[in-house]
Amino acid sequence: MDKDFDLVYRRLFLERDVNHHVFVFFSGAQQIGTSWCALSLAHALNQSHKKVLLVDCNGNFSNISSYIQLHNPLYLEDYVLGKKTLNQLVTAYKNKDFNILTAQQGNNYFNELSIGRIRIFMDDLNILSENYDYTIIDLGSDLTLKNLELCRFADDLFLMCSEQSADLIKTFEFIRFMHKNHVSANCNLIINRVNSFEDGYKIYKELCKAVDQSELSVPELFGIVRFDTRIRDTIRNKELLVSRYPSSEAAVDIFNLAKKIISENDYE
Repeated sequence: MDKDFDLVYRRLFLERDVNHHVFVFFSGAQQIGTSWCALSLAHALNQSHKKVLLVDCNGNFSNISSYIQLHNPLYLEDYVLGKKTLNQLVTAYKNKDFNILTAQQGNNYFNELSIGRIRIFMDDLNILSENYDYTIIDLGSDLTLKNLELCRFADDLFLMCSEQSADLIKTFEFIRFMHKNHVSANCNLIINRVNSFEDGYKIYKELCKAVDQSELSVPELFGIVRFDTRIRDTIRNKELLVSRYPSSEAAVDIFNLAKKIISENDYE
């Protein structure tokens, strides 16, 4: 009887039989569009009738709160100070199935946490994420031993890259860093802000040559996001790119990424 009551109690809070997926987005250099891509993809997944949690772990000024307007937002800094639980800080974006844990713009709260506190944060986030189909973590461009802990927590990593030579070098350094620290999560590459798919694929081949010469494993090319002028318009007006679908090539690419994620994860 006690075991039956224990099962009932656990089911009150968590849907343990439902698969949930945790993705971490990061990049080797700033201004590649990591936060923008994480936010846009989260919105596209939600538009595909998925329940999504977006978590802002990017301490730069181009974090989630800089891209959208949230009504009465609560900030993750209150969790760090011990004032609120993660569940109390969830803010809905337009509907209850798209929730965001956001931080104050430019306040790198994550650097204030010890590795022990980060692991507690991971445990709390793991419990919260079981109520969602997808949890997307925007980690920004600073991959350190601290936030590497979140990469270990993830199912899949999405490494962002652009066509700039300096970005390619830093992307290669990130791949070497992850290999050195034995990150077991599946790593994927998204090439952002290119004029065409052909240009994006050329960048991928350049990266493959550098990685092969160092005898490291090459991340899978998961997708390419083209650049168009509507991206600037949506950022300026604090709107989400998906609202420009299908007139925006970038919005089409983001939706294709969402479809690929759903097709690869829904039937596990």
